Amino acid sequence: MIRTFKLLLLLGFLNTCSIAQTIPLGSWETHFSYRSARQVLKVENKIFCSSYNGLFSIDPDNDQIKIFSKATGLHDVGISAMAYDSTEKLLLLAYRNGNVDLVYLNENQEADQVINWPFLLDSPDLPANKKIGKILFRENRAYLTTSFGIIVTDPKLREVVENYRYIGADGAEARVTDITFTNDSLFAATSQGLLGTSLSANINRQYFANWKNITTPYKAVSVSFQNGNLYAGLTGQGIFKRKNGNWELVYASSSPTISFSENLVTLSDKILDIGKEKPDVYENPLFNFLGSSLLNNTDFWTADARQGLLSNKDGAFKSYSPSEGDTTIIVKKDSSVIDLNGLVWTKLPSYLGGGISVKNPLSNQQRILSVAAGNGGLPSSIINSLAVDDDGLIWFASERGIGYFVPDEVLNGSRQDAIFPIYGQRRLFANERCNAIAVEPGNRKWIGTETGLFQFSADGTELLRQFTSENSPLPSTLINDLSFEAETGLLFVDTPNGMVAYQSDASVAQENLSFVTIFPNPVRPEFEGNLGLKGLTDNAIVKITDLSGRLVFETRSQGGTASWNLNDYTGRRARGGIYLIIVVSSDRTEKTAGKLAIID
Repeated sequence: MIRTFKLLLLLGFLNTCSIAQTIPLGSWETHFSYRSARQVLKVENKIFCSSYNGLFSIDPDNDQIKIFSKATGLHDVGISAMAYDSTEKLLLLAYRNGNVDLVYLNENQEADQVINWPFLLDSPDLPANKKIGKILFRENRAYLTTSFGIIVTDPKLREVVENYRYIGADGAEARVTDITFTNDSLFAATSQGLLGTSLSANINRQYFANWKNITTPYKAVSVSFQNGNLYAGLTGQGIFKRKNGNWELVYASSSPTISFSENLVTLSDKILDIGKEKPDVYENPLFNFLGSSLLNNTDFWTADARQGLLSNKDGAFKSYSPSEGDTTIIVKKDSSVIDLNGLVWTKLPSYLGGGISVKNPLSNQQRILSVAAGNGGLPSSIINSLAVDDDGLIWFASERGIGYFVPDEVLNGSRQDAIFPIYGQRRLFANERCNAIAVEPGNRKWIGTETGLFQFSADGTELLRQFTSENSPLPSTLINDLSFEAETGLLFVDTPNGMVAYQSDASVAQENLSFVTIFPNPVRPEFEGNLGLKGLTDNAIVKITDLSGRLVFETRSQGGTASWNLNDYTGRRARGGIYLIIVVSSDRTEKTAGKLAIID
């Protein structure tokens, strides 16, 4: 029996959607750990903190946090160094792989423009390790320390000005861990010792003979010029100050890390204020793996690799890192699955010969599917992931591609061979390592490989989407694990560089059309994503018309979700106005309708 149409008021949609949907369809969110803090930096009135894979800022006045990631415009993951040039409002970010982003900030310290500058990545003549360890700005130049020397750049013109690479004894290549400037000199802590050179315009600093070795009692790993004094952090010994050509002990410490900032020295477990004749020492039970520190007015901010961003601005030291949920797929559901007949399919480890075990838990009847023809016909004995699709088929991801089984007769002793989808006139991912497979409501397949993330049609013969670290916020092209959350439509993607989630246009189907939501509603001019409808029955028909009844778009739901890219049948973006959305269940027993506002 067909229900009477229900008009879902626009205001009702707005209230419901603000709760039900957190990110737009087709967008990404990061699930990085912000506890592994590495560096802290003051940028105008905000504090920026980088963690192993993440970056965020916090406003000390109201604790408001802003997260920066590939999903918000950055071009890479894993910041190794950062620095701020206030004259250009430029936050320079260097990543572990040598990539560089120029982030120009607005008056609220939010990214106004992000320019990728991969000059190190694009250079074939440099060593494999292109990590930038530290950045210092001086006179519109950015000085970058690397494993192969110092690179002097002009970020505004995006030019490499000079490269101080072979500055060790007799022109040896020098690994540089830290640098500092005096009024007329540049000092560098290097693998060739503590070196110094003149900043005079007449000096060729690319010539090794113009760098002089500064003798230190122990190896210098860090260096800083403060309050008219040259300081050095010496391995396993502590902080020393140069006085009358000699080195005077300031504070003894066996800390493996020594980091300088304005008037502060950060050791692994304490902070020193060296702005006084005798340094003040600050300790706290939370201090275990400190990386860097700063003073904001009279408050300390410090980065700890276990506790995150710490501060005493509200009294006692506590963490101010963003709250975080799971940062990796801990419970893996793709090692063993149960088919529609109650049989348990389990991937076997290589030390047991690999393959797939199929077992009836009631009778204990069991069969091992292998690479042998007629007894599995697997492309490889190494199976990495299993999934049951909406049709009851058992899909697997192996070291040599993707396939599936029809499970109905698997335990009756009959011939059983895997079926392989054909894509591009060959077996799907033939001879390629596939690490994970996940099935979304609507039966489309997500496949994670060493070359990216792929979405295929239900039968695996049509490629729908392909994501890599180059064309998406994926932190790595290598995909380790996948997990699809049917209720929310989120696909969690675990990589060696952290986990992200993709908001797909599929979710679990509902039994009726009682709670349909539209998001976003209204659609504002700056919105560039897909419109979404949730709470649908499976394979429901969705029609969008203008107020005159002219059909603008039609689609079917994937599970409980349908999407619209806001283009009409001519390929143009729909004009501003009020639109009607009509939803009909696949068996046509239910209908519902709602309004959508598009603002020009």
